[in-house]
Amino acid sequence: MNYYLYKISFITPLHCGSGESAKSLESSRASICADTLFSALCCEAAADGGAQAVSDLCEGAKRGDVLFSDLFPYHGDDIYIPKPALLPRTFGEALEADRKKAMKSLEYIPLLRLEEYIDSMEGRSLFEPEGIFKNFAETEIVEKVSLKGLEKSNPYFVTTSVFNRGCGLHGLIACGDEKKLKTVKRLLRLLGMGGIGGKVSAGYGKFKIADEYDLTYEEDAYDEQTKRLWHMLTTEKTQAYLSLTTSLPSDEELGEAMEGSLTTLRRRGGFVASESYGVSRKKDTQYFLGAGSLFRKKYAGTLYNVARGGAHPVYRYSKPIFLGVDYQ
Repeated sequence: MNYYLYKISFITPLHCGSGESAKSLESSRASICADTLFSALCCEAAADGGAQAVSDLCEGAKRGDVLFSDLFPYHGDDIYIPKPALLPRTFGEALEADRKKAMKSLEYIPLLRLEEYIDSMEGRSLFEPEGIFKNFAETEIVEKVSLKGLEKSNPYFVTTSVFNRGCGLHGLIACGDEKKLKTVKRLLRLLGMGGIGGKVSAGYGKFKIADEYDLTYEEDAYDEQTKRLWHMLTTEKTQAYLSLTTSLPSDEELGEAMEGSLTTLRRRGGFVASESYGVSRKKDTQYFLGAGSLFRKKYAGTLYNVARGGAHPVYRYSKPIFLGVDYQ
């Protein structure tokens, strides 16, 4: 597979609801799930190349020819990944209450400190959480007024994430075909001009590609961080796999995938963006396994049709990218 690491820098505030409840406007995360990214790319494909372009993208994803990670924060040169869903083991002295609290509050850790974090959770060493950067974005609440179809104005609030200087989001794309990867890169740039997330019609979610790196071969890695990333992406000699994609195994894979796993759950819902779909645009709600979940074996995942009787299928992306990690 060809691996493509990219960083995006936001030009306008991002609204990306947490998905934990139906009140998505009232929350915003400084991250983006892969199914949200994939849906947005499908919309760009439809606008750029019509139904055939959408079909090509979806069929490629179904076959596993193109895979996407969630988008996670970066700070300067440091890329962050989700904290592994590990339970602490009580070997040696118990951690001080303040350190426990600080570690629990972490959502992301630097890629280069992943091994150190796992060792700490397994009781082999102490992890110092105090130096971990967490202030990727500021939360802003904006008051809006809805007038459409109403006799009276209806005020509501939108929560957005405004990224701090030197911060943004990064993601991975794995693709077996250079031509297909070129197409996806083009769609990603078009998406940056139109915006990702919620309320893009109000100008939210616009971004530019800040940096991009080809990590297909080991010699493509240019520093310790990208070397570590390449090895974890390509290794098969590992005890476990950390998911970089909020996803769910197919029904046939579910039982085996869950054996020995440590997981978190994420609610996935939303609405259909297609104008040709029909009147009722709410997607089926599902609960996915969050990025940072750990598995003893990889699973391929699938694309779920979450349409509710509309004019065409609506697919929710659920095909993971994994990092090989060692934990007991």
